[in-house]
Amino acid sequence: MASAPTFFGTPYAVNLSLAAVTACATRAPTATASLTGANIFLFVPTSTSGVRIDQIRVKGCSSSITAATVAQMVTIWEWDGITAFPIDEILVSPITPSTSTVASFQIIQSYSGLVLPPTHALYASTTITTTASTTALACSAFGALA
Repeated sequence: MASAPTFFGTPYAVNLSLAAVTACATRAPTATASLTGANIFLFVPTSTSGVRIDQIRVKGCSSSITAATVAQMVTIWEWDGITAFPIDEILVSPITPSTSTVASFQIIQSYSGLVLPPTHALYASTTITTTASTTALACSAFGALA
């Protein structure tokens, strides 16, 4: 007998600041006890019924309005309650914004099947150490709760 489908309805949005964070130097599956030491940060926490992620947005957000982003990767990790596994890497390109003609860096990664069970979470890390005034990034996830 097939189980009933899960319907998602409550809109969901969450943000993570990657301003003034130390670079993560691994792509290896990482145990819960080692996440903080590896500079892998909680992004989408566990929920009581699960969450569907439709988009992740990475945006330059330095306190200096004309500070350039630097080439790096934002790694998205899925945590199963015991270990975090890298599931995606989002490329950040160098862009020097202006006050009137060039917007700061932004990329939107869309997903069509990223559904987290209630006991799973997403974490994020960056491959370059960031500072609040120059290379800061903000990550946002958008989707729906089950």
